[in-house]
Amino acid sequence: MTDDTATDDGAATHDRDVVKDGSVIEDGTVIRNVAEHAVRPSALGMARKDLLRSTPGQLGVLLLVLVVAGLVVGLVTSLSVRSRQQTLADLATSSGQFRMAAAEFHRSLSTADTAAAAAFLARDQNRATDRVRYETSYETAISEAQSALASLVAARDEDADSARRNLLGTLPGRLSEYTVLIETARAYNRQGEQVASTYQLLAADAMRAHLLPAARELHQATRARVADKQLSAMSFPLLEIVLIGLLIATLVTAQVWLRRRTNRLVNVGLVGATVSAIAMLVWTTVGAVAAGSHTERSVEDGTKVGNALTDAHITALAARSNEALLLVSARDGHDTSRYQQRFVELRDRLVGSGSDSGGELALAKAATDDPEIRDRIDTAATAADLWLAQHDVVLSAAGAAQAGAVEALLGSPGANAFTTVDDALGSAVDDVRHDVDVDITAARSALTAMTPGVVILSVLTALAAGAGVWQRLREYR
Repeated sequence: MTDDTATDDGAATHDRDVVKDGSVIEDGTVIRNVAEHAVRPSALGMARKDLLRSTPGQLGVLLLVLVVAGLVVGLVTSLSVRSRQQTLADLATSSGQFRMAAAEFHRSLSTADTAAAAAFLARDQNRATDRVRYETSYETAISEAQSALASLVAARDEDADSARRNLLGTLPGRLSEYTVLIETARAYNRQGEQVASTYQLLAADAMRAHLLPAARELHQATRARVADKQLSAMSFPLLEIVLIGLLIATLVTAQVWLRRRTNRLVNVGLVGATVSAIAMLVWTTVGAVAAGSHTERSVEDGTKVGNALTDAHITALAARSNEALLLVSARDGHDTSRYQQRFVELRDRLVGSGSDSGGELALAKAATDDPEIRDRIDTAATAADLWLAQHDVVLSAAGAAQAGAVEALLGSPGANAFTTVDDALGSAVDDVRHDVDVDITAARSALTAMTPGVVILSVLTALAAGAGVWQRLREYR
């Protein structure tokens, strides 16, 4: 009896489990509870698995997307605006000054070449007044050429072309050699030596073989560089506009989604972010259009016209120089044919030939709508016709009647007519350059404060969007 009871008691004890707090649980309950607890997902596990399905999770992702999008769009747009501002600043400073220096170097060399030949003839014929005038013109032109060359050499490291950098390194020596030849010709001419004309022609040949081709190359290179920068400044910021537009669309979509999820009509934060993004879009668009418009005007009414006028001016100077060198070569029986041939080529280029009226003067006039510039071109064209009409007299008297040829070249009306051509084209170029500077300054003004403005608006957009979504997210805590 006692054994049975003990056995029963032992079995009962075996069928029951006692927990640490002393409570008794039926056999198997602990095992079942542990098993159920092992297969049941924890709260953390559910959060990870269903994060994107839950409204709080989706709000968190939306907050992150809007903040990052606002900051990225602002960064891209501000960098674009800053690049445009730097391009315009470069046009107004280094590139613009480099182009002007190259043009001045080219023009000054042509002027010096012309004045040196005319001064030689004036001394040869004892025309003291003309000699002083042309020698002064020569000295001024050489000084201007040296100054312009110094500017080009100082900035040569900015040129990506190694050949042009090397060329700039040799030009100071070439210019010095030219001036030495001119001074030698002057010295012999003062003594009445026939060899004077040889040195004068050697100087002219050095000018045509080295200096003028180099000046032309530098001039064309700086024109191309400026044209590239102007094209860049005129380009419409399409990528930035598209990005800002996508940001606005994302903000509007977020507001519609929140309205459906929360049944609240307006989210103040997202509305503020949308207004800020729209302001960024409007400012970027208006600024880019205004800057592009001013830059385009600087190209159409400035750079293109200025280039055409400069070409015509340099051609006129070169024609005048060859006309004078024809008489220098004729003085002592040198070959005059190459100077005459070159003069004819340059004359035809300047005013056209025969039925061809498309000379550089006509092209320059067609390039501008400015009535004042057109009047100056007309003045230059009329004077050029008068000057060129004297050439037959110069040519027929060369050598045999050298004094008469020099009189026809340096006396009135031919010399006065050429002076009118020189002055009219030179002043027109100066006015066009001034107009270019004004337009570039206006383009830069259109972008004033835009870079920090875009940054501020983008940060406001990101903060307002984040605050708006965060306000809804807090309601789920």
